Amino acid sequence: MPIQLKHPEAPFDSRAEVMMPGVGGFPPSDRPLFLAGYSELCRIDLSGKRALEICGGFGKLAAGLAETFPHAEVIGLDLYAASGPEIEERMKRLPGLSYVAGDAFDLSAYEEASFDLVWGQAALHHLAHDIDGLCVQVSRVLKPGGRFVFIFEPMGHNLLVAAIRAVRMAQGELGDESNLYLSQFERATSHFSSCEVQMFNLLGYPMKGVSDRFKFLSSAVHRIDSWLFRKFPKLLRYGANCNVIFTK
Repeated sequence: MPIQLKHPEAPFDSRAEVMMPGVGGFPPSDRPLFLAGYSELCRIDLSGKRALEICGGFGKLAAGLAETFPHAEVIGLDLYAASGPEIEERMKRLPGLSYVAGDAFDLSAYEEASFDLVWGQAALHHLAHDIDGLCVQVSRVLKPGGRFVFIFEPMGHNLLVAAIRAVRMAQGELGDESNLYLSQFERATSHFSSCEVQMFNLLGYPMKGVSDRFKFLSSAVHRIDSWLFRKFPKLLRYGANCNVIFTK
């Protein structure tokens, strides 16, 4: 099944702003990417429904979604369950929110077709060694029409971006930072009915060192990227980052 490549632009869902604190320390130049990704989390009205975040870490984004949909059940799953006074305060304030320890590759604790949304942020590239196994697990627990969303993932088709990223990884001594490829998403679609890949950061990535210091320049680079993606759609595959949306 072919995947759909696109570059989403404003206006984004206004509720996405509520979840922006979940971005953490990511660069300001990536703001449009996160707004687009968080808009996808709001695409389904989750009131009375269930959502699962995998590899959620401290769980800020899960809390943001629970705040956006106070009548939803939102579960934040990570290898180590989020804990501490701030976590306890969140769960008191948001009764539908909970945190559990678990492995994204083993969702056997959850019934078949029991979730309307499963998502992760900057997580898929850490799970790339077994995307098929992950998709088998998620497809089983998703309801028909449910969505599997990943936000802020690195792509490897742009050789300049791959080289810059490799240098940054070496300087920061970062491990487990695999680039992703469209072919991996294409294979994963065998478990879903559709796949949309939202591409960002064509010129934006190599210019981050400068554009993240000056908001006006960051906005200008994003506008140029948007124009290039519209004018030359074949450039979409060379974006440095993406959001991925699978639909069951």
